[in-house]
Amino acid sequence: MLALAGCKKIQPQPSDPAAREHEAKALFERAAKEYHLPSAEVQGAEKQKLLAQAAAAYEELLKNFGDEPAWASQAMRSLGNVRAEQGRVDDAVMVLDQVAQKFPGQPWEILQAWKTAGDVLWDADRHDDAKAFYKKIAERFDTADSPAIYKTVVRGARSRLGEGK
Repeated sequence: MLALAGCKKIQPQPSDPAAREHEAKALFERAAKEYHLPSAEVQGAEKQKLLAQAAAAYEELLKNFGDEPAWASQAMRSLGNVRAEQGRVDDAVMVLDQVAQKFPGQPWEILQAWKTAGDVLWDADRHDDAKAFYKKIAERFDTADSPAIYKTVVRGARSRLGEGK
């Protein structure tokens, strides 16, 4: 008899749309609660371990539930945040930039992804690269009918566009 130690049993994905959404939500919430949020409370190897576990869970969600835009877009943005926390600036920016391409119907996630990408680049003293993201924010979200919170983010982006360097 052949035994497979350490192999994870692959669960079939539910075909019912409500069940799929529920599973995606559960996976996202588990990743955030068990790994990502606790990573902010620790340092060193423990922090890196939790960030790696969070990234793996977000990647699993994207692989298995990429067709659930509400949860997959949050997972992609959160994966970008993890990469930024890991000091992987280019990887973070690449992932964050993909949110708009893969989930065009998720404006809040796009706005937050672009803001994070801009801020990560700004903090890395890559101001010109950061300004490209701030410009995208201003161009897409500076509209008369934007929600107040969007307007706040746009003001911050416009402020950065006016700063030196």
